[in-house]
Amino acid sequence: MRMRERAGRCAGAALVVALAVLGGCERREPTPQELLRTAWEAYKPLYIAPEGYVLDRTRGDGEAISEGQGYALLRAVWMCDEPTFDRLLAWTERNLRRPDGLYSWRWSASSSRLLDANTATDADQEIAFALVLGSHAFRRPELRERARDLLIAIRRHTGIDVPGGWFPSAGNWAVGERIVNLSYFLPYAYPDFAAVDPDGGWDRVTAIGYALLAAAVGPDRSLLPPDFMVVAPDGSIAPLPGHSELSRDFSFDAMRLYFRVALDCALYGRAEACAGPLQVGPLVDLLRRDGAIFTRYTVAGRPLTADESLSFYGSILPLLARQAPETARRLRSAKMSWAQLRPVLRTADRYYDLNWVWFGIAAAEGLLRQGERLTCEAVSDEDRERAAS
Repeated sequence: MRMRERAGRCAGAALVVALAVLGGCERREPTPQELLRTAWEAYKPLYIAPEGYVLDRTRGDGEAISEGQGYALLRAVWMCDEPTFDRLLAWTERNLRRPDGLYSWRWSASSSRLLDANTATDADQEIAFALVLGSHAFRRPELRERARDLLIAIRRHTGIDVPGGWFPSAGNWAVGERIVNLSYFLPYAYPDFAAVDPDGGWDRVTAIGYALLAAAVGPDRSLLPPDFMVVAPDGSIAPLPGHSELSRDFSFDAMRLYFRVALDCALYGRAEACAGPLQVGPLVDLLRRDGAIFTRYTVAGRPLTADESLSFYGSILPLLARQAPETARRLRSAKMSWAQLRPVLRTADRYYDLNWVWFGIAAAEGLLRQGERLTCEAVSDEDRERAAS
Protein backbone atom coordinates (compact mmCIF):
# COMPACT_ATOMS: atom_id res chain seq x y z
CA MET A 1 0.00 0.00 0.00
CA ARG A 2 1.37 3.42 -0.87
CA MET A 3 2.22 5.72 2.09
CA ARG A 4 -0.38 8.33 1.14
CA GLU A 5 -3.14 5.70 0.95
CA ARG A 6 -2.10 4.17 4.25
CA ALA A 7 -2.02 7.60 5.94
CA GLY A 8 -5.53 8.32 4.68
CA ARG A 9 -6.88 5.00 5.95
CA CYS A 10 -5.21 5.47 9.34
CA ALA A 11 -6.71 8.96 9.60
CA GLY A 12 -10.15 7.55 8.82
CA ALA A 13 -9.82 4.90 11.53
CA ALA A 14 -8.60 7.55 13.96
CA LEU A 15 -11.66 9.67 13.25
CA VAL A 16 -13.92 6.77 14.24
CA VAL A 17 -12.01 6.44 17.53
CA ALA A 18 -12.15 10.22 18.09
CA LEU A 19 -15.90 10.41 17.52
CA ALA A 20 -16.53 7.45 19.82
CA VAL A 21 -14.45 8.94 22.62
CA LEU A 22 -15.90 12.44 22.25
CA GLY A 23 -19.41 11.10 21.92
CA GLY A 24 -19.26 9.20 25.18
CA CYS A 25 -19.14 5.64 23.82
CA GLU A 26 -15.67 5.19 25.26
CA ARG A 27 -15.98 5.02 29.05
CA ARG A 28 -12.44 4.18 30.07
CA GLU A 29 -9.62 6.71 30.31
CA PRO A 30 -7.91 6.86 26.90
CA THR A 31 -4.28 5.86 26.55
CA PRO A 32 -1.89 8.74 25.81
CA GLN A 33 -1.80 7.67 22.14
CA GLU A 34 -5.59 7.62 21.96
CA LEU A 35 -5.81 11.00 23.66
CA LEU A 36 -3.36 12.59 21.21
CA ARG A 37 -5.09 11.10 18.20
CA THR A 38 -8.53 12.05 19.48
CA ALA A 39 -7.33 15.60 20.13
CA TRP A 40 -5.85 15.83 16.64
CA GLU A 41 -8.94 14.53 14.90
CA ALA A 42 -11.11 16.91 16.96
CA TYR A 43 -8.79 19.83 16.21
CA LYS A 44 -8.82 19.50 12.43
CA PRO A 45 -12.48 20.29 11.62
CA LEU A 46 -12.61 23.10 14.19
CA TYR A 47 -9.36 24.86 13.38
CA ILE A 48 -8.05 23.80 9.96
CA ALA A 49 -9.98 25.33 7.07
CA PRO A 50 -10.55 23.23 3.93
CA GLU A 51 -8.09 25.52 2.12
CA GLY A 52 -5.33 24.56 4.57
CA TYR A 53 -4.93 27.46 6.99
CA VAL A 54 -5.21 27.20 10.77
CA LEU A 55 -7.76 29.67 12.12
CA ASP A 56 -6.96 31.48 15.36
CA ARG A 57 -10.29 32.97 16.42
CA THR A 58 -8.79 34.81 19.36
CA ARG A 59 -7.42 37.38 16.88
CA GLY A 60 -10.04 39.82 15.59
CA ASP A 61 -12.31 38.20 13.02
CA GLY A 62 -9.95 35.27 12.78
CA GLU A 63 -6.41 35.08 11.51
CA ALA A 64 -3.94 32.53 10.26
CA ILE A 65 -0.43 32.99 11.58
CA SER A 66 2.77 31.24 10.60
CA GLU A 67 3.09 29.84 14.12
CA GLY A 68 -0.23 28.02 13.74
CA GLN A 69 0.85 26.56 10.41
CA GLY A 70 4.06 25.30 11.99
CA TYR A 71 2.30 23.72 14.95
CA ALA A 72 -0.23 21.96 12.73
CA LEU A 73 2.44 20.71 10.32
CA LEU A 74 4.36 19.20 13.23
CA ARG A 75 1.28 17.56 14.68
CA ALA A 76 0.33 16.20 11.26
CA VAL A 77 3.73 14.62 10.70
CA TRP A 78 3.89 13.16 14.23
CA MET A 79 0.39 11.76 13.60
CA CYS A 80 1.48 10.40 10.19
CA ASP A 81 -1.36 12.39 8.62
CA GLU A 82 0.14 13.04 5.21
CA PRO A 83 -3.00 14.39 3.48
CA THR A 84 -3.44 17.08 6.15
CA PHE A 85 0.28 17.84 6.07
CA ASP A 86 0.10 18.39 2.31
CA ARG A 87 -2.95 20.64 2.57
CA LEU A 88 -1.33 22.77 5.26
CA LEU A 89 1.97 23.03 3.43
CA ALA A 90 0.41 23.93 0.07
CA TRP A 91 -1.58 26.79 1.60
CA THR A 92 1.43 28.04 3.56
CA GLU A 93 3.66 28.06 0.50
CA ARG A 94 1.03 29.76 -1.61
CA ASN A 95 -0.03 32.47 0.84
CA LEU A 96 2.77 33.11 3.35
CA ARG A 97 6.03 32.40 1.56
CA ARG A 98 8.10 35.52 0.93
CA PRO A 99 10.58 36.14 -1.91
CA ASP A 100 13.47 35.59 0.53
CA GLY A 101 12.18 32.08 1.40
CA LEU A 102 10.86 32.95 4.87
CA TYR A 103 7.18 33.19 5.83
CA SER A 104 5.03 36.22 6.57
CA TRP A 105 3.53 35.79 10.00
CA ARG A 106 0.01 37.23 9.85
CA TRP A 107 -2.88 36.71 7.40
CA SER A 108 -6.55 37.72 7.66
CA ALA A 109 -9.15 34.99 7.12
CA SER A 110 -11.97 37.53 6.68
CA SER A 111 -10.24 39.56 3.95
CA SER A 112 -7.92 36.84 2.57
CA ARG A 113 -4.89 39.10 2.62
CA LEU A 114 -1.63 39.56 4.49
CA LEU A 115 -1.82 41.81 7.51
CA ASP A 116 1.92 41.78 8.25
CA ALA A 117 4.61 40.51 5.91
CA ASN A 118 7.30 40.41 8.59
CA THR A 119 8.55 37.08 9.91
CA ALA A 120 8.53 35.19 13.21
CA THR A 121 11.61 33.01 13.57
CA ASP A 122 9.95 30.48 15.84
CA ALA A 123 7.41 29.70 13.13
CA ASP A 124 10.03 29.54 10.39
CA GLN A 125 12.01 27.01 12.45
CA GLU A 126 8.90 24.99 13.36
CA ILE A 127 8.02 24.74 9.68
CA ALA A 128 11.60 23.77 8.80
CA PHE A 129 11.54 21.05 11.46
CA ALA A 130 8.22 19.75 10.15
CA LEU A 131 9.68 19.61 6.64
CA VAL A 132 12.70 17.64 7.83
CA LEU A 133 10.52 15.23 9.81
CA GLY A 134 8.14 14.90 6.87
CA SER A 135 11.00 14.01 4.54
CA HIS A 136 11.71 10.99 6.77
CA ALA A 137 8.18 10.04 7.79
CA PHE A 138 6.72 10.26 4.29
CA ARG A 139 9.93 9.34 2.41
CA ARG A 140 9.86 12.52 0.34
CA PRO A 141 13.31 14.01 -0.35
CA GLU A 142 11.83 17.18 -1.87
CA LEU A 143 10.72 18.20 1.62
CA ARG A 144 14.34 18.01 2.77
CA GLU A 145 15.38 20.32 -0.06
CA ARG A 146 12.73 22.88 0.87
CA ALA A 147 13.88 22.64 4.51
CA ARG A 148 17.47 23.34 3.45
CA ASP A 149 16.43 26.45 1.54
CA LEU A 150 14.41 27.67 4.51
CA LEU A 151 17.25 27.07 6.97
CA ILE A 152 19.67 29.04 4.80
CA ALA A 153 17.14 31.87 4.62
CA ILE A 154 16.71 31.83 8.41
CA ARG A 155 20.38 32.32 9.09
CA ARG A 156 20.92 34.81 6.27
CA HIS A 157 17.94 37.05 7.01
CA THR A 158 17.31 36.69 10.75
CA GLY A 159 20.69 35.68 12.23
CA ILE A 160 22.74 38.03 14.40
CA ASP A 161 26.49 37.62 14.85
CA VAL A 162 27.81 36.76 18.31
CA PRO A 163 31.27 35.63 19.41
CA GLY A 164 31.86 32.14 18.09
CA GLY A 165 28.87 31.98 15.78
CA TRP A 166 25.39 33.36 15.27
CA PHE A 167 21.95 33.19 16.87
CA PRO A 168 18.43 33.62 15.49
CA SER A 169 16.82 36.96 16.16
CA ALA A 170 13.07 37.20 16.70
CA GLY A 171 12.47 37.93 13.00
CA ASN A 172 13.62 39.93 10.01
CA TRP A 173 12.39 43.05 11.81
CA ALA A 174 14.54 42.35 14.89
CA VAL A 175 18.00 42.08 13.36
CA GLY A 176 18.95 45.77 13.61
CA GLU A 177 18.15 46.03 17.32
CA ARG A 178 19.40 42.48 17.97
CA ILE A 179 16.14 41.47 19.66
CA VAL A 180 15.91 37.82 20.68
CA ASN A 181 13.12 35.68 22.07
CA LEU A 182 14.68 32.71 23.85
CA SER A 183 11.53 30.66 23.36
CA TYR A 184 12.43 30.72 19.66
CA PHE A 185 15.41 28.51 20.60
CA LEU A 186 14.69 24.95 19.36
CA PRO A 187 17.74 22.89 20.41
CA TYR A 188 16.03 19.55 19.75
CA ALA A 189 15.69 20.50 16.07
CA TYR A 190 19.27 21.64 15.50
CA PRO A 191 20.90 18.22 15.06
CA ASP A 192 18.45 17.57 12.21
CA PHE A 193 19.06 21.08 10.87
CA ALA A 194 22.80 20.41 10.91
CA ALA A 195 22.32 17.26 8.85
CA VAL A 196 20.29 19.17 6.25
CA ASP A 197 22.33 22.41 6.34
CA PRO A 198 25.86 21.31 7.30
CA ASP A 199 27.35 24.76 6.71
CA GLY A 200 24.89 26.43 9.07
CA GLY A 201 26.80 26.20 12.35
CA TRP A 202 23.75 24.80 14.14
CA ASP A 203 25.87 23.13 16.83
CA ARG A 204 27.16 26.57 17.78
CA VAL A 205 23.60 27.92 17.84
CA THR A 206 22.82 25.25 20.44
CA ALA A 207 25.81 26.16 22.61
CA ILE A 208 25.10 29.88 22.31
CA GLY A 209 21.44 29.41 23.18
CA TYR A 210 22.20 27.53 26.38
CA ALA A 211 24.82 30.13 27.31
CA LEU A 212 22.22 32.88 26.86
CA LEU A 213 19.75 30.92 28.94
CA ALA A 214 22.34 30.51 31.71
CA ALA A 215 22.94 34.27 31.62
CA ALA A 216 19.21 34.97 31.86
CA VAL A 217 18.06 32.66 34.67
CA GLY A 218 19.55 30.99 37.70
CA PRO A 219 21.02 31.82 41.12
CA ASP A 220 21.55 35.57 41.55
CA ARG A 221 19.68 36.14 38.29
CA SER A 222 16.03 36.06 37.31
CA LEU A 223 13.78 33.27 38.52
CA LEU A 224 12.00 33.16 35.18
CA PRO A 225 13.12 33.88 31.60
CA PRO A 226 11.77 36.98 29.84
CA ASP A 227 9.74 36.90 26.65
CA PHE A 228 12.11 39.23 24.76
CA MET A 229 15.58 40.63 25.35
CA VAL A 230 18.56 42.04 23.48
CA VAL A 231 21.83 40.22 22.76
CA ALA A 232 24.73 42.66 22.52
CA PRO A 233 27.55 42.21 19.97
CA ASP A 234 29.79 40.78 22.71
CA GLY A 235 27.20 38.07 23.42
CA SER A 236 25.93 39.50 26.68
CA ILE A 237 22.23 40.05 27.28
CA ALA A 238 20.63 43.44 27.76
CA PRO A 239 17.13 44.79 28.37
CA LEU A 240 14.90 45.84 25.51
CA PRO A 241 15.17 49.43 24.26
CA GLY A 242 13.15 51.83 26.35
CA HIS A 243 10.79 52.55 23.45
CA SER A 244 10.00 48.89 22.82
CA GLU A 245 6.46 47.67 23.45
CA LEU A 246 7.57 44.03 23.52
CA SER A 247 7.13 42.03 26.72
CA ARG A 248 9.93 42.10 29.29
CA ASP A 249 7.98 39.69 31.51
CA PHE A 250 7.53 35.92 31.68
CA SER A 251 4.37 35.16 29.75
CA PHE A 252 2.94 33.26 26.77
CA ASP A 253 6.25 33.34 24.87
CA ALA A 254 8.81 32.39 27.49
CA MET A 255 6.73 29.56 28.94
CA ARG A 256 7.53 27.51 25.82
CA LEU A 257 11.19 27.28 26.87
CA TYR A 258 10.36 24.57 29.40
CA PHE A 259 9.00 22.35 26.63
CA ARG A 260 11.97 23.15 24.36
CA VAL A 261 14.53 22.17 26.98
CA ALA A 262 12.60 19.10 28.14
CA LEU A 263 12.32 17.72 24.61
CA ASP A 264 16.02 18.32 23.97
CA CYS A 265 16.79 16.37 27.14
CA ALA A 266 14.44 13.55 26.16
CA LEU A 267 15.74 13.20 22.61
CA TYR A 268 19.46 13.84 23.10
CA GLY A 269 20.19 13.70 26.84
CA ARG A 270 22.12 16.95 26.57
CA ALA A 271 23.56 17.96 29.96
CA GLU A 272 22.62 21.61 29.45
CA ALA A 273 19.02 20.49 28.95
CA CYS A 274 18.69 17.75 31.55
CA ALA A 275 20.57 19.49 34.38
CA GLY A 276 21.19 22.95 33.02
CA PRO A 277 20.15 26.48 33.89
CA LEU A 278 16.41 26.07 33.32
CA GLN A 279 15.01 24.27 36.34
CA VAL A 280 11.40 23.77 37.44
CA GLY A 281 12.06 24.56 41.09
CA PRO A 282 10.82 28.16 40.75
CA LEU A 283 7.64 26.93 39.05
CA VAL A 284 7.03 24.41 41.82
CA ASP A 285 7.44 27.22 44.34
CA LEU A 286 4.96 29.37 42.42
CA LEU A 287 2.46 26.50 42.37
CA ARG A 288 2.79 26.10 46.12
CA ARG A 289 2.53 29.83 46.76
CA ASP A 290 -0.25 30.74 44.32
CA GLY A 291 -2.03 27.42 43.86
CA ALA A 292 -1.68 27.91 40.10
CA ILE A 293 0.66 29.10 37.38
CA PHE A 294 -0.55 32.46 36.14
CA THR A 295 -0.09 33.78 32.62
CA ARG A 296 2.17 36.72 33.45
CA TYR A 297 4.88 37.28 36.04
CA THR A 298 7.80 39.61 36.38
CA VAL A 299 11.02 37.68 35.85
CA ALA A 300 11.45 37.91 39.64
CA GLY A 301 8.24 35.88 40.07
CA ARG A 302 5.74 38.57 41.05
CA PRO A 303 2.34 37.77 39.51
CA LEU A 304 0.93 40.41 37.17
CA THR A 305 -2.41 38.65 36.64
CA ALA A 306 -4.54 35.95 38.22
CA ASP A 307 -5.45 34.40 34.85
CA GLU A 308 -4.58 30.80 34.02
CA SER A 309 -4.08 29.04 30.68
CA LEU A 310 -3.85 25.35 29.91
CA SER A 311 -1.05 26.19 27.50
CA PHE A 312 1.24 26.96 30.46
CA TYR A 313 0.51 23.65 32.14
CA GLY A 314 1.03 21.75 28.91
CA SER A 315 4.34 23.44 28.19
CA ILE A 316 5.86 22.94 31.63
CA LEU A 317 4.59 19.36 32.02
CA PRO A 318 7.51 17.52 30.31
CA LEU A 319 10.22 19.20 32.41
CA LEU A 320 8.13 18.78 35.56
CA ALA A 321 7.75 15.10 34.74
CA ARG A 322 11.51 14.76 34.66
CA GLN A 323 12.54 17.00 37.55
CA ALA A 324 9.49 16.89 39.86
CA PRO A 325 7.43 13.83 38.85
CA GLU A 326 5.06 13.92 41.81
CA THR A 327 4.21 17.56 41.12
CA ALA A 328 3.72 16.66 37.45
CA ARG A 329 1.34 13.85 38.40
CA ARG A 330 -0.72 16.15 40.62
CA LEU A 331 -0.76 18.88 37.98
CA ARG A 332 -1.87 16.43 35.30
CA SER A 333 -4.68 15.20 37.53
CA ALA A 334 -5.75 18.69 38.62
CA LYS A 335 -5.58 20.50 35.28
CA MET A 336 -5.28 18.04 32.38
CA SER A 337 -7.33 14.96 33.17
CA TRP A 338 -9.42 13.49 30.37
CA ALA A 339 -12.62 14.74 32.03
CA GLN A 340 -11.23 18.28 31.97
CA LEU A 341 -9.76 18.14 28.47
CA ARG A 342 -12.70 16.47 26.78
CA PRO A 343 -15.00 19.55 26.66
CA VAL A 344 -12.08 21.77 25.62
CA LEU A 345 -11.60 19.65 22.49
CA ARG A 346 -15.03 20.76 21.32
CA THR A 347 -14.34 24.49 21.64
CA ALA A 348 -13.33 26.65 18.69
CA ASP A 349 -11.46 29.41 20.53
CA ARG A 350 -8.73 27.51 22.44
CA TYR A 351 -6.13 27.41 19.67
CA TYR A 352 -3.07 27.99 21.88
CA ASP A 353 -4.23 25.76 24.73
CA LEU A 354 -5.01 22.82 22.47
CA ASN A 355 -1.64 22.98 20.74
CA TRP A 356 0.49 23.23 23.85
CA VAL A 357 -1.43 20.66 25.87
CA TRP A 358 -0.97 18.27 22.93
CA PHE A 359 2.78 18.97 22.66
CA GLY A 360 3.24 18.79 26.43
CA ILE A 361 1.50 15.46 26.91
CA ALA A 362 3.21 13.96 23.86
CA ALA A 363 6.65 15.00 25.13
CA ALA A 364 5.96 13.95 28.73
CA GLU A 365 4.90 10.51 27.49
CA GLY A 366 7.99 10.12 25.30
CA LEU A 367 5.98 9.94 22.08
CA LEU A 368 7.82 12.51 19.96
CA ARG A 369 10.60 11.44 17.62
CA GLN A 370 13.22 13.25 15.57
CA GLY A 371 14.88 12.83 12.20
CA GLU A 372 15.70 9.36 10.98
CA ARG A 373 13.99 7.78 14.00
CA LEU A 374 10.63 8.99 12.74
CA THR A 375 8.93 6.75 10.22
CA CYS A 376 5.21 6.31 9.97
CA GLU A 377 5.53 2.54 10.09
CA ALA A 378 7.60 2.76 13.30
CA VAL A 379 5.13 5.11 14.97
CA SER A 380 2.24 2.84 14.02
CA ASP A 381 3.97 -0.26 15.38
CA GLU A 382 4.85 1.51 18.64
CA ASP A 383 1.32 2.74 19.09
CA ARG A 384 -0.03 -0.78 18.67
CA GLU A 385 2.45 -2.19 21.18
CA ARG A 386 1.66 0.47 23.78
CA ALA A 387 -2.07 0.08 23.29
CA ALA A 388 -1.81 -3.69 23.73
CA SER A 389 0.28 -3.38 26.93
